[in-house]
Formats: sequence, C-alpha cells, structure tokens
Amino acid sequence: MKALKLTLAASFVAGALAFGSAPANAAICVRCGPLAGGSVSSSTAWWIMACPAGIVTAALAKNWKRHKELTAPEAWTCGLQYWWNEATGQYDKPARKHRRR
Repeated sequence: MKALKLTLAASFVAGALAFGSAPANAAICVRCGPLAGGSVSSSTAWWIMACPAGIVTAALAKNWKRHKELTAPEAWTCGLQYWWNEATGQYDKPARKHRRR
C-alpha cells in the first residue's frame, strides 16, 4: 500500500511539473490531414501511450487486490482482459466446502 501511494504521488508530481512548464500563451497548431512525411494521425501517439498506462494500471490493481502478477494475455490486451475478468467475477473463488467429520 505504501508503494502504491508513493507511485501515485510521484506520478502526480511528474504531471504537475510537465504541465506547469508549458507556456500559458502557447499557440495551438491544428493540422488537417496526415502529418508531414507519413500517414500516422496525431491520435496514434495517445494510443501508443495509453497501452502501457493500461498495463501498469491493471498490474497495480491486480497486485493490490489479488496479490498476483498480470498474465501474458492480460498484458497483451493492454490490461483490458484483467478488467473484464474482474467485472464478470472470473477471479472470485468458489465457496469453500465444509469437511465432513
């Protein structure tokens, strides 16, 4: 729990420093069509950053809740398979049966 709090605090500080250093009068540059020299849209960069963030978030959540690591298929789906399994109750253990004496 302490490591999670430190990780979140470090992420907050890093984000605050990154956004705080941007000038307030920055010009917004809008490009229509593909970028110069390629056909990659500007939203592709956000998806490239979103997948590792999803993996890290799912790994932190699974470690905190289940005390386990992500499996390879959960990481391959950018953490979405973990959230699906968590929401559908896939990880819930069946009720323990009482022993007969």
